[in-house]
Amino acid sequence: MVIVAVDGDRLVCVRQTRPGSGGVTLELPSGKIEPGENAASAAVRELAEECALGAEEWRELGRFWAVPAYSTELVHVFIASGLSPVSGARLDEDEDVDVERVSLVGVIQRLSDAVSIAALALWLEER
Repeated sequence: MVIVAVDGDRLVCVRQTRPGSGGVTLELPSGKIEPGENAASAAVRELAEECALGAEEWRELGRFWAVPAYSTELVHVFIASGLSPVSGARLDEDEDVDVERVSLVGVIQRLSDAVSIAALALWLEER
């Protein structure tokens, strides 16, 4: 699940160390859907945990397979707007996340992962 969190003319992104990349990446907020949890609840939880943000408006934009050749991961894309701070940021032990608001100008070239790029492309196509 991935979240396009819109804050005016900026998007909320996270910088974090990713071992597979060998460094720090810039991504849209995202996370796993826990057993017994639905995608919408996971999106709300992840935005609060990673970014200490809540949203007035939520909408599922679409879904796509991450890598259907070898993975069963179905990525749900959510749009969050009307953002406001919430308490309860709780990162996992292995997470080191910095929240950054990024201008829409050139953002797609700055993102580091395919899930973020695909989600942003879906959102930009809709706009």
